[in-house]
Amino acid sequence: MDTARFFAELPSHFAGDPQEHDPIDSGWDVIAKDVSGFTSPNELAVLNLAARLLPAEECYLEVGTFKGRSLCGAVRDVSGRKFYAMENFMEFGMAGELARAELLDNLGRYAADADVELLEGDCFRLMATPGVVDRPVGVYFYDGEHTQLSHYLALAVAEPLLADETLVLVDDASWPVVQRAHRLFLKSHPGWSIEATWDAREADDPRWANGLHALVFRRTAPSRLSRRDEALRRYQVSVQDRVNAVAWKAAGVMPGVVKSGARLLLSRSRAIGGGQR
Repeated sequence: MDTARFFAELPSHFAGDPQEHDPIDSGWDVIAKDVSGFTSPNELAVLNLAARLLPAEECYLEVGTFKGRSLCGAVRDVSGRKFYAMENFMEFGMAGELARAELLDNLGRYAADADVELLEGDCFRLMATPGVVDRPVGVYFYDGEHTQLSHYLALAVAEPLLADETLVLVDDASWPVVQRAHRLFLKSHPGWSIEATWDAREADDPRWANGLHALVFRRTAPSRLSRRDEALRRYQVSVQDRVNAVAWKAAGVMPGVVKSGARLLLSRSRAIGGGQR
């Protein structure tokens, strides 16, 4: 992926500085209004440009597809490219088959001509499974579970799948919990850099939602999970996943109690403007 070309072309798709202006193409507003989700029109414009510039021999990988808004934006008018989407249909009270059906309906309307493959399950299991992705990942968009460990692993576990140069886009990146995870990861993993930040001024900002950061990975040596990172991955998929499943199930039974507790626990880690970059 030619990341320099991406950053050079991006301003031409906005009426001015992307941080302060809307996309020129009003079509992103149409998708945002029609497809349930949290991805803003500005973010859709970024994802689509990244997909347009993706080399044919590389693929786009998205983690945390929800009802498909971000993916519908990414594939718009993009042909001859492979798209992978990973979703476990667990968060936000998604009711399994109903959520899956809505996702497929949205993809049928907006991505019928695109080569999209839905991979169902835990992303940290899927990404560590040999052959699950059939070519190097040139564009990687992470909008999955938002904890410090999951954001750290989102980079660590994905690295062996990435092309020698990859554009990595991370959603909700204005949250301190995400920024802490990135600082920890970059300290011990060469070849990574944060190249651009489009931060939210407030929670659910109309332009940048909860922030989008663009990282670039350039491979300096063969990639493999360290023993420490593999141990963290195994903890995530064997212990943390079970905790998450119980929590989301409880949210369906006692939504008021669980939401109040979650707001208290996450208030600092997800406070816009409260983190250090």
